[in-house]
Amino acid sequence: MCKFIGIEDLVANALIELLEKNNCRRVSFETLLKYGAVVLNVLRDKGDEAIFLLSKEHTNELIRNYSDYFEIDRSEIDSDAIVLKEGKTVDDLRDRFRAFLTVDRLLAFTDDKSLAELGVAV
Repeated sequence: MCKFIGIEDLVANALIELLEKNNCRRVSFETLLKYGAVVLNVLRDKGDEAIFLLSKEHTNELIRNYSDYFEIDRSEIDSDAIVLKEGKTVDDLRDRFRAFLTVDRLLAFTDDKSLAELGVAV
């Protein structure tokens, strides 16, 4: 059975790791795509099939539904990014986006290969 994973989980998990390890509050769309591809491979290696919902429409829904957490930064010419809003913390992200993640997804988001794609591997 194939599972769908929303962009909000991908963004939140990337930002948790980036903020914790690099004190970075932004993640580019390019990095998200690479991180997501590795996460999917980790899941596949464990026998799970998944698809990320990453379209422009899903991105717009992310910003609309979680406007208190995220905003789009278009300040750099060649690299749009999603930014965690000021005042939001790693604990806020964990409470909202990791509290109900399945263990297999959490392990895929935090796998060494996935973290290496973010540049924060242990």
